[in-house]
Amino acid sequence: MEGKETNKTERVTLRLTPGELARINKKCKSSTCRKLSEYMRLLLLGKPVSVVTRDRSADELMLEVTRLRVELSRLGNNSNQATKRLHALSQIAEFRDHLHRQDSHNEEVLSVLGQVKLVINKLADRWLQ
Repeated sequence: MEGKETNKTERVTLRLTPGELARINKKCKSSTCRKLSEYMRLLLLGKPVSVVTRDRSADELMLEVTRLRVELSRLGNNSNQATKRLHALSQIAEFRDHLHRQDSHNEEVLSVLGQVKLVINKLADRWLQ
């Protein structure tokens, strides 16, 4: 019957101090258990508990990648709007002015792409370690 899961119908009550509960909750959150009851059950039955370790530098890197992705999305939207505007222009003077603005926008895009390349290289280096 060990391989087959059955409904859990029995209850065990345990009294803890707020500090003890906080410590248990903290350890539970660092595990792969989704519920405190699952975590407690594994501990009480002497079964192994998988613990997730977080790499803070990887978290910071992911925040940077997310920021760059948002920036690229913004630049992409601007580029799409500029392209639509180029197709709608009818006067040559207006076209030249817009083309000049588009050139500066393209420089900004290249700068952000350079940052993305650096971050991706960092990720690749870390991944290959």
